[in-house]
Amino acid sequence: MNPQAYGRRKVLQGAALIAGAGLLGGGSLTASAAAAAFDPRQRFLKLIPAGNGVLYALQADGTLFYYRHTGWADGAASWSPGAGFPIGDGFHQFADVLADADGTFYCRTGSGALRRYHYSVSNPATGEGQWTDGGGTQIGNGFQQYPRIFGGWDGVLYCVDPDGGLWWYRWTSAGWINGGAGVRIGSGFKQYQTLTAGPDGVIYGVRQGGDLHWFRFNPDGATWANGGNPYGIGSGWGEGFHKQVLSDNAGCVYAVSVDRGAVPVNDDTLHWYRLLNARTVASDGGPRWVNGNATAVGSGFSVEASGALQGYASSLTVRPGERISFPISTSLAGVTASVIRLPSRASVSASASVASGLQTLPASYRTSGCGWSERFSASVTWSSGVYALEMRTPGGLRRHIPFVVRPSAPASKIAFLLPTNTYNAYNIWGGHNQYSEGEAGRQRQLTFMRPSSALFVDAPGRIDHLLYSDLFLLKWMEDNGLGYDAYIDGDLDADGTWLRQYKALVLGSHPEYWTDVMRQRVAEYLAGGGRLIYTGGNGLYERMSYANGTTALHRAASGGRDEFHQLGKSESQILGVALTGAYMDFYPYEVVSDHPLLAGTGLRPGSQFGAYADNGAASGWEVDALNPAMSGVQHIARGTNPGGGADMVFWPKPNGGWVFSASSMSFNGALPHDAAIRRILRNVFDLALR
Repeated sequence: MNPQAYGRRKVLQGAALIAGAGLLGGGSLTASAAAAAFDPRQRFLKLIPAGNGVLYALQADGTLFYYRHTGWADGAASWSPGAGFPIGDGFHQFADVLADADGTFYCRTGSGALRRYHYSVSNPATGEGQWTDGGGTQIGNGFQQYPRIFGGWDGVLYCVDPDGGLWWYRWTSAGWINGGAGVRIGSGFKQYQTLTAGPDGVIYGVRQGGDLHWFRFNPDGATWANGGNPYGIGSGWGEGFHKQVLSDNAGCVYAVSVDRGAVPVNDDTLHWYRLLNARTVASDGGPRWVNGNATAVGSGFSVEASGALQGYASSLTVRPGERISFPISTSLAGVTASVIRLPSRASVSASASVASGLQTLPASYRTSGCGWSERFSASVTWSSGVYALEMRTPGGLRRHIPFVVRPSAPASKIAFLLPTNTYNAYNIWGGHNQYSEGEAGRQRQLTFMRPSSALFVDAPGRIDHLLYSDLFLLKWMEDNGLGYDAYIDGDLDADGTWLRQYKALVLGSHPEYWTDVMRQRVAEYLAGGGRLIYTGGNGLYERMSYANGTTALHRAASGGRDEFHQLGKSESQILGVALTGAYMDFYPYEVVSDHPLLAGTGLRPGSQFGAYADNGAASGWEVDALNPAMSGVQHIARGTNPGGGADMVFWPKPNGGWVFSASSMSFNGALPHDAAIRRILRNVFDLALR
């Protein structure tokens, strides 16, 4: 990439290029001259704030655009230029691109190198200028250890490690402060879906659940305002509301909002907010917003972070001997791919090239699928398990497309059911999922034939209740020699005969969404002597159905939630426990009875265990409680959560069947950290295999 040469060339071509790009200050986006370069439904990878309304926008083909919102102070929908001015290209090769107000860009490669570029704007009204440092300068490496990086203001980079620790770095004209060594300044940041920074140490975090929190760190005294505790300044933010949240200076916060129409269209409206006391929220006793509502200041700002490299599997489940294909869209050159087995990441196929080229989305993509062409395929010769296509770029970026190989015939005594209905319900790729705002009065239709923003294979640096959490369980099972066959929810809906051939069925961290057929087949399995090992929370809670092999239907036709307990089919009838109202707190369990499943743990009534887990502690996020109406349920332990913790239970049933319920979405994340939980679960599996 040579941004300096690109900038000189595009100064002359800019007027012609931006003429077809849409007036983002007031008009809607049109794709004319630049149609091949981007998809209007996911044009940008991200928006990057740089002070006083300057927003750089990184297009999916790597082009970097300059915009200036001249109405940044009062929320007027005025822009100069009225459309983006292209200043550079090739920026889609980076995992992160951050900016400072002085035109400095900090770009992290997928392999962890940090490069610095500088663009000097000569005309703020148009964005014309020049790159002052040619091809940029590498100023650091090793940043691949951080799943998330944000900031850029005043040369400050904030980095979130896999455990949620927050690290502080600062680059100056004299080089790195502290010799380039990061300083750990905080913890607990895994609970934030979004983290974005302003100048003067101000940090905004969108917490899981939608609350907007404010922090301020003073590096001079290495102290936090408000004692380091978050200060709530809003609600209704993040996933389901916004595609991206970003913070400018002077208290300005921008958000690309999800369209909230009953039948949503492009998610491309840019909303503006301004906090008048951004530096002093805590000492002032609260936030002072210019107005309490979002102000629309532009359109055409559709964002999809994975837009330069993304894809999906033609089928979520395949058998040995079958062929699986992967429709892929990428604007990057030199992409290669191979299939790996999870969680070990062992390669099971040769690496091959992936053809480059962006693929656009049809208008009906949310319900009928992306409809992209195949770019990679493989013949399945591997044993049953969880796999992923791993796509790699020359710069070290990696993207994963998980899928399951189910057995041609049962080869183990244990079946593991991947909760793919829940995975899909929480997939916010494309702007909408089961929980998105708007779409009132209608059933939610969610295609499986789309990329996923919810299935992490690498440590995400944020809490997780989906695939990444289930991989803790699968790794523990494999480490303990507990073989299993893997299936997805759709396999159980399509055919229940295979289930009767297993001694135990294992459910993961969040098996929330079930069809009537799936639920009935598990009930029959237990009645026939089957064993159910439920390692999660909020399970078997809400009914869904399949419109066809590729679309899931959620909610009733009226748009209301379709919960089993409303139909007289509480999940406690299967699991012995039912969902409580507790949410987003994390605590250890406490033993309530001297149960045989505690053998070898040294635990006694009153003992606590599970104080540390990947999401915080073993009892938390969403939990289930014992239903006293279910006779014969044996109570083992209860989470110490003040609002009500997870009830760990064992429920013997006729004909040798039984249910073990951990009752917490955070349980599996404790397996790498807590010996007692590992021993309890081993006792459960040993009992199942007798």
